[in-house]
Amino acid sequence: MKEAPSSKEARWVFGGRLPALAALGLPVAFLDAGTGLGLATAAVYDAALVLGAFVEGRSLRRDAPTVRREIGGRLMLGAQNDITIHLENRTARAVRVVVRDDLPAGWVADPPELKLTLPPHARREVSYAVVPPARGKASFGDLHVRVMGRARLGAAIVTTSAAEEVRVYPNILGARRYDLAARLGDLRQVGFRQIRSSGGGGEFEQLREYAGGDSFRDVDWKSTAKRQRPVTRVYRQERSQQVIIAVDAGRMMATRLTADGDHTAISKLDHAINAALLVAWVALQKGDRVGVLVFSDVVRRFVPPGRGSVQYRRILEALYDAPAEKTHVDFRRFVEFIKLRVPKRALLMMFTDLVDETQARPLVDHLSLLRRKHLPVCVTMEDRIARDLATMPVTTGREAYRRAAAADLLAERRGTAAHLRKNAIDLVEAPPGELSVATVNKYLEIKARNRL
Repeated sequence: MKEAPSSKEARWVFGGRLPALAALGLPVAFLDAGTGLGLATAAVYDAALVLGAFVEGRSLRRDAPTVRREIGGRLMLGAQNDITIHLENRTARAVRVVVRDDLPAGWVADPPELKLTLPPHARREVSYAVVPPARGKASFGDLHVRVMGRARLGAAIVTTSAAEEVRVYPNILGARRYDLAARLGDLRQVGFRQIRSSGGGGEFEQLREYAGGDSFRDVDWKSTAKRQRPVTRVYRQERSQQVIIAVDAGRMMATRLTADGDHTAISKLDHAINAALLVAWVALQKGDRVGVLVFSDVVRRFVPPGRGSVQYRRILEALYDAPAEKTHVDFRRFVEFIKLRVPKRALLMMFTDLVDETQARPLVDHLSLLRRKHLPVCVTMEDRIARDLATMPVTTGREAYRRAAAADLLAERRGTAAHLRKNAIDLVEAPPGELSVATVNKYLEIKARNRL
């Protein structure tokens, strides 16, 4: 929360009732046109109104309440964030006010203005909602309070200095939902699969009753015979393994997409960062060492692998304002960096955009070089627009052309996926709104199968 500075600037303006009252003097102006008495009377009438507006507006400047803005918690991309305005009326009479906040460029307040009446010597809190359209730093401006007079001839606008720089973070609500579901023991409720461990690669932990989906290889036959019911050996998943999350920040990731049921369009990079933060959170909760890097033509940012909540904050700070660069992606430099800085075997989850087979071939070739030491997983977003176009009804030649082009694009993406799998590179492909869950499920599957 930030207290607004006390410096103020006030000015008087005409009230909402003044134009209507001034118009009443027009008929008088046409009376006794020969002597000009009607025109003079109308002029005196309007002058009196303007004087009244001036007097009322000037007096109202002293009645303006004190005002400050409160931003509670982190502002998150694409999520509704509430901004609270605190007002205090220090006068002995009620005042009607309209409050408007200077928002960062491109932001929209809901509602745009806050209207209320403050009783004498009262304090009130009102709020409006914003949905930040971009990550990174943003700047709020001043607070403007319009004080309305009883006669509504004049009004005062008091501007309070309230400049404030804020940070807009990626949407980390997914991590909160996962944490809550894990505490309640109901991960399936939020879309995560609970995958039985295949044993073998982990340390024996305990015995429990057999459950559907358990492998027969894990049945402890001696304990089963003794207890007269099936008993399964449970293995502890290995901890302190390395997970490197690589995020492609090239120009193709700047394309804006909407998730199903969401009207706010954010970039592919934003969707990738949201998913990256969730899988980082889950992996850290599992005890693994997690690192992150952002790359395009060069590696832009790198957080070496680490553990714990402090590491999550490091990752969040590294990703919150990472931009999509206007450059191509150099996979060769990326591979060289991994070879140099990540000598220990790691699960390498790369978020990128697979447009076509031509663009994907260098990715496959270079990831194949890493496969000798690491376990690479390619994570990409399903092209929902192409999917919809490829199945749309056709009534015109133009629509037929668009449908054929979309079908060709989807065929190329299927070819790319096949090429990845042929080279033993795992692929996660999901719509933007399902990418986070799909990526975490892949991580959980790899851990359960002891593939790392």
